[in-house]
Amino acid sequence: MTKLFNRVVEVITGDLRFNNTDLDIEFNIPFDDDLEPNLSDLTIYNLSSTTRNKLKRGQLITVNAGYKDDKGVILSGYIDYVTSSLKGTDRSTLIKVIDSQPFNSKKTLQKSFKQKIKADQLIRELAKAINLKIAVIKLPNNIIYKKGFSIDDVVIKKIQDIAKDCGASAYISRSQAYIRSIKDGDNHRFVLNSDTGLVESPEYFEEEKDGKTIKGYKAKSLLQYRMNTASIIELQSVETKSKVRVRKGKHICNGSSFYTEVEAIL
Repeated sequence: MTKLFNRVVEVITGDLRFNNTDLDIEFNIPFDDDLEPNLSDLTIYNLSSTTRNKLKRGQLITVNAGYKDDKGVILSGYIDYVTSSLKGTDRSTLIKVIDSQPFNSKKTLQKSFKQKIKADQLIRELAKAINLKIAVIKLPNNIIYKKGFSIDDVVIKKIQDIAKDCGASAYISRSQAYIRSIKDGDNHRFVLNSDTGLVESPEYFEEEKDGKTIKGYKAKSLLQYRMNTASIIELQSVETKSKVRVRKGKHICNGSSFYTEVEAIL
């Protein structure tokens, strides 16, 4: 754990930059394996009124976290709203952050598409209708809808259904939408063990979903920016030595707490 010292938190938005050396900063940043935007809590203490007034809804905001010799992005999103309140002698400013570019996640659509349209074409058309920007689309089975395709439903739900039919997972990570195999991910060649921050024994789990048995582990470590949705990690402990793909979790900074929790599947 030689690198896991001197905690670093940086918040960047517009022309503002904050860090945990000058200010107390807390956060609760969830991430998961679907297209529904996640809402993160970011609290900064004792900002001036001038600075607070510069925090605007819809403004891009980035949070970097880690350690002096090893830090990275854990959140890239847009400010949803800001509120401020007194807590004793301290003033806390709560910033709610949506982890995606603005798009209409509730929009419904009634439309028919041409015969022989491919699934990737269809997904792009539907994404365009709700202003959802796709970073990666890689379908294991690019279905051809020979008779065409009709929708009369919430668009984001249909995108997820089509992705599922093609053997893919659809999710948002750091403001980007990804549609690719549940087995595909971002391989940073990161090994999670007691030397790199694993703080508890991983907990094995099994669950039934859509007629399939999903197996994996729940793990907790010192805060690790490399662990996010679709991160591929090598999990090493007394219980297991496995390559797993992260499907959901959270980054936490609160008082003395500075950790990441994940659920990862085999």
